[in-house]
Amino acid sequence: MKNIEAREPPSMAEAESYWKSLWGEEAQHNERAEWIRREQKRKVSYMGWMPIEITETTSYLSKAHNWKSPGSDQIQNYWLKAFPATHRHITKNFNAIIEEPEKAPDWLTTGITYLISKSGDSKEVRNYQPITCLLTMYKTLTGIITKRISTHLEEQSLLPAEQKGCHPGNKGCKDQLMISKAYMRTAGEETRT
Repeated sequence: MKNIEAREPPSMAEAESYWKSLWGEEAQHNERAEWIRREQKRKVSYMGWMPIEITETTSYLSKAHNWKSPGSDQIQNYWLKAFPATHRHITKNFNAIIEEPEKAPDWLTTGITYLISKSGDSKEVRNYQPITCLLTMYKTLTGIITKRISTHLEEQSLLPAEQKGCHPGNKGCKDQLMISKAYMRTAGEETRT
């Protein structure tokens, strides 16, 4: 990774203004698109919600990287793995948050954002990439929910095969590039014969 020195970084106000102009505006979508009508006609089973189980919390944490960058809570995954007695309490609180989201503490969805200089003039905010470190608890909760949604989508065959980045175990872009390379090689061999 290339180390780029930011001699005169933009101010926080400039960064906030720039990113709000990109992400702060509500987008308009075509709610009458043909694909929406097509999907509404499909017979898909409803994804019911059951309370999160301790085994889900433990399973997620067992796969989480020990020293991944934490958010403002500074809790590393290692410590949550080292104290499995906490999993019951964590799971209980996750279920309480899901049942009454309005009672979720503000700190749960708060992250620390760093601007990483990409290239070009370090005074220009567009030459930075924002990276947000979210709290371990937030990542654990959303990871459990993501696993459930992913399982439902796979069971119901709701993701097209071409959508490699969303299928568990796939490497997304890397898989697609390898498939394209194989097709190109095969096409090249067929044109020579």
